[in-house]
Amino acid sequence: MSDRAPGDASRTWLKHGRDAGRGTDEQSKVVRLLSEIRDRVLAGAQLRPGQAVLDLGAGTGLLASEALRRVAPNGTVFALDQSQSALAEISVPPDSDPSRLRCIVGDAHRIQLASGTVDAVLTRSVLIYLDDLTAVLGEIARVLRPGGRLSVFEPINSRRRHDANLVGMTDEELAAIEALRAQSSMAVPAMMAFDENQLITAVNAAGLTVVARETESVTEQLADHGAVDAYLRRAPHPGAPSPVELLTAGLGVAVARRYVTAWHHALEQAAPRGGITFSTPVLYLTAVLQ
Repeated sequence: MSDRAPGDASRTWLKHGRDAGRGTDEQSKVVRLLSEIRDRVLAGAQLRPGQAVLDLGAGTGLLASEALRRVAPNGTVFALDQSQSALAEISVPPDSDPSRLRCIVGDAHRIQLASGTVDAVLTRSVLIYLDDLTAVLGEIARVLRPGGRLSVFEPINSRRRHDANLVGMTDEELAAIEALRAQSSMAVPAMMAFDENQLITAVNAAGLTVVARETESVTEQLADHGAVDAYLRRAPHPGAPSPVELLTAGLGVAVARRYVTAWHHALEQAAPRGGITFSTPVLYLTAVLQ
């Protein structure tokens, strides 16, 4: 596969795009947040030694690697992802048996495992990209054993907000920018449609019962001009252009330049409160197959 393939676009973004331009402090915050997400998803799965686990949309293995440690010595982790090159980067913890990690290049809509194969399914920022949650949850229920657990973390991007006051941009221009974002990648329609109710409907239709659900807000700040520039030039998700690239292509160089200027001006206004703040609702959900 080349990096133009959807799976390897995700791998490239995970390895290089997600943290592009972030300073050391920002990167440390991302690492801490990812570690917290990993631990909470794994806690919801209630993993035990000897179990079989599916990491759905495993990427480079944030969940799979730690899951392998928790089900050792005789448990198995199936890591499924579209990207073979991402799966190849999953690290096997010390003292874990590499043969207990089974990497599968595949599609979440058609999981290549036999029915009743696994004790737990894990996802992190995966379901938001999928356009047929009913089919995916049906597959998850199919591969779970009775009593098996689904543990999920997903951001709710449709309700992501920031407090930047973009002086100098007209209402018409801001509306045009939102329209461009709505068409900026193949993943955007599914991402913007995703919310708690959509997921819970699909979970219930698949025969799973929700046993835990928490929605909370994750915040991040653009605290200096370097962080603003990095945000404007960083792809927000795999396969998407950066905001500057998007505006330059869709509205022209002059509008893109004014947009950049407006963000830097907004930072100066926001300095007394520590910078521009983004707030994203996130969902932790655990369900059980009865």
